[in-house]
Amino acid sequence: MAPSFDPWQNYRQRRRLLIGSILVGLGLFVAGGFTARAQHSVTPFYIGLALLVGLTAWGAAPFSDFPCPKCGEPFLQKGRQRNLFARKCLHCRHPKWADPNGSSPTG
Repeated sequence: MAPSFDPWQNYRQRRRLLIGSILVGLGLFVAGGFTARAQHSVTPFYIGLALLVGLTAWGAAPFSDFPCPKCGEPFLQKGRQRNLFARKCLHCRHPKWADPNGSSPTG
């Protein structure tokens, strides 16, 4: 018997990438703050801030472009509207974690 395909595995991977990029960015931001204080300069602080913003944007881009398993449109965005916490597809209203062939949650 072949293992069943989980359409939400890609979503989980993209979410982990976003969370990881935010955590790395926060670590670099804090390190920049400590370095700025030790050197009596604001430059490392701003470099850490720029890295935090850049890494967050880098991780958020693939997460917000996740295609809905049912309709194929971006699950978390519709036009200019984005909702990274949406519980249903913004296009077809398909519930998060539901099987695209049925409607029972998978995880």
